[in-house]
Amino acid sequence: MACYESWNSAIATYFTAGARKGSHIFLSLDEEAIEDIAVEFMNEAFETDPVGDFIAAVRSKCLCTSSGELTLRPFDKYLGNIPGGVAFLGSIVLAAYRMQEEAGIDESNYFLRFREVLELPPIPGRPDGMPPGAEEPLWIAWNRFLEGLGLLPSAERGAGPQTYLRYALSQAILRESDKQFLRQRYIERNLGPQLDIDQLSYWLSREQINRKHLHEGLHHVDPARAWEFNRAAYRVYEESDWLVGNRNGSGVRGRRVRSIESGLYRAEALDGRSKYHIFPRQPDRSRHAQLHVSRACVTEQEPLCQLRAGYFRPLWEQEPFVDEPLQFDVSGDNHIQGLVFPRRDFWILTADPETTHGAFATWKPYIELGEKLIILCRAGPFADEMTRLRQDRLIDWSSHADHGDWVEYFGGMVLSYDWGGFISVPECRALANALTPHSAASVALSGGLRDRNQNAWLAGFPPTLKVYGFEKQFEITVKTSDGTQILEDEVASQQEFSLPDALAPDVYEIEVKWNEKRIAGRMFRMIPWDDIQDNPSLEEIVNSSPISTAGLRLRGPFILDDTVETGEVNHS
Repeated sequence: MACYESWNSAIATYFTAGARKGSHIFLSLDEEAIEDIAVEFMNEAFETDPVGDFIAAVRSKCLCTSSGELTLRPFDKYLGNIPGGVAFLGSIVLAAYRMQEEAGIDESNYFLRFREVLELPPIPGRPDGMPPGAEEPLWIAWNRFLEGLGLLPSAERGAGPQTYLRYALSQAILRESDKQFLRQRYIERNLGPQLDIDQLSYWLSREQINRKHLHEGLHHVDPARAWEFNRAAYRVYEESDWLVGNRNGSGVRGRRVRSIESGLYRAEALDGRSKYHIFPRQPDRSRHAQLHVSRACVTEQEPLCQLRAGYFRPLWEQEPFVDEPLQFDVSGDNHIQGLVFPRRDFWILTADPETTHGAFATWKPYIELGEKLIILCRAGPFADEMTRLRQDRLIDWSSHADHGDWVEYFGGMVLSYDWGGFISVPECRALANALTPHSAASVALSGGLRDRNQNAWLAGFPPTLKVYGFEKQFEITVKTSDGTQILEDEVASQQEFSLPDALAPDVYEIEVKWNEKRIAGRMFRMIPWDDIQDNPSLEEIVNSSPISTAGLRLRGPFILDDTVETGEVNHS
């Protein structure tokens, strides 16, 4: 049996591997996740039942053999830099995952499942030794751990009868019955293996799904939660029968065979012309050795080097629109099928979230209000649809460029929240759906002094906030990690609002309300200067294949011509 400490470390690593800074993390532990963790993140030989091994490890840590009571005291400590209660929290979520669609969501039904997970007597109510709220400090420690990595927690406290139960329910994404439903629906609709995650998400948005938990998740008002449901649905899609070899035949499941998905990265030459490059996404919840990708027309393979968490460096130049998906061989990991560049009818690019001087690319899975966009779409019906959207004052752009088969729109921005009266032509519904805002407001943070490694701001130099929305005024409150309200004010839409310089190191939550109803939120972290993390020196960037410097060599703030000898700076 693997020890509890091994499971604790592996689970924390699994859910944070490949996650981009600022993304929400869900501790959605289920049987398939446990099997993936056992195979890929643990140095143990599991012959048949990693789920049973995981449960035994948790029991060994928290169950008093003499009294049969639970004790959560062993989880108060950190194991290395990881909170000691992560694996135990996983067992709490596993119980929520096992709840059936028709089961009522209350403490009585939930704790019957939790007792079943830990193999305790099926008596109604909480187990002895786990009084109401006993698990909350473990959730708080997990959330603080994520924030220290520059990630956003999603586990949240509820109210009333679900005050503490909400933590577990907020993390359970697809239940087993939801997965079975999706597998059957994919087969019935004969989808085939050609869809990427964005295309599958749009397909799901058009399906009539009468399962309450699944439907609410896929259409949740919080775009981060809705995206997590869509990611989970895509993992089910990846494992379907048309993708051969994803799992071993029996016993312990093998590592999932996956493809590396790619988007677009825009490089801008000094004369303003756009060039687009393949922009691979780092697979989440996985780790791998050095990977290389090859093209049929090029002898040498190109290494896949990490740009930052969640992304590999941009590769070769690529036309944005292709007639069929392109697949390139990848070596270095037998469980990576290849790198796929999809066939798309449109692309939506956002600005680099970590620097205002960065490139536009497919950085984010969904857009938020106030974001400037570059939109690419095929000519014909899609370009006509963009014109209709502009005429109806739903979106606008500053300029556009016609490239014959496709059109490029610069400075795009969503102008309206009310898209209900717009009827899209059938082939362009996916475009309209991708541009439709899913929230009435958003909060943007800028300025201040920021430690980008931790996605945090330094004490004394907080960010400036700006609320984007379709009302003139909004109410905002700022609270500390313990819920203490330190600020309440009204702000005008799209106007900068300065936060107090004296904000102490802590995690803060900004809540935006309109007519006393919460419509948006944002979390940010202030850290003391002593907690600054060193940033490793970047390698010299030389663009032999031009990406944003038109073939010139970039060193620090200077642009050098490749023909100029090292040390001779050309300031022009």
